[in-house]
Amino acid sequence: MDDSDPDAYRPQPNHVWETSPNRFQALWLWDARHDIREAEAFSRALAARHGGDTGWSITKMMRVPGSINHKPKYDEPVVRLVSRNWRKTPKRPEPLPDIQRAEPEALAMNPHAHDRLAVLRKYRSKLDTSTRHLIRHNRVMAPDRSSRIFAMVAGLYEAGATLDEIASVIWSSPYFRDKYGDDQNALEAEVSRIIARVGTTR
Repeated sequence: MDDSDPDAYRPQPNHVWETSPNRFQALWLWDARHDIREAEAFSRALAARHGGDTGWSITKMMRVPGSINHKPKYDEPVVRLVSRNWRKTPKRPEPLPDIQRAEPEALAMNPHAHDRLAVLRKYRSKLDTSTRHLIRHNRVMAPDRSSRIFAMVAGLYEAGATLDEIASVIWSSPYFRDKYGDDQNALEAEVSRIIARVGTTR
């Protein structure tokens, strides 16, 4: 998860712990066994869609709740268990298609083409609750603006929104404005990067 929002993930993780201030790791307990390839595909999809760390490989190490994070910049915090739920999860994230990872292309978009709330109304039924709330916000109400921008772009893209619709929502979002101001080049770069990372087809 890293610095993404644990509450935004679908399906929700079973166990979440904070490894350092506002940085998290999590486990999902599926209700059936999966091979390594399937497990990595689920992890990759969760990370890509919700702004998590790219370390979704099965070989990655995780910190243990109750242990100490010895990185000096964090002042050695204890790894804290945030939530736990032993009920196994029947739902699975939709795996991403097996595509080549490439540098994002510079995509042309018009951030003035649509009204933010009109876009929300159009795709409301296809967006999760967390993303709908983020789009409605008129001021920054949560930390880590980057993960909030990621969640909105990824959610709208997977819902079928056009580039202009996505750009119009992000351009007027307080999470983007607070971080980048009136920088349209930053808007195009950020939206293009996120879409390339999600890499889903419609």
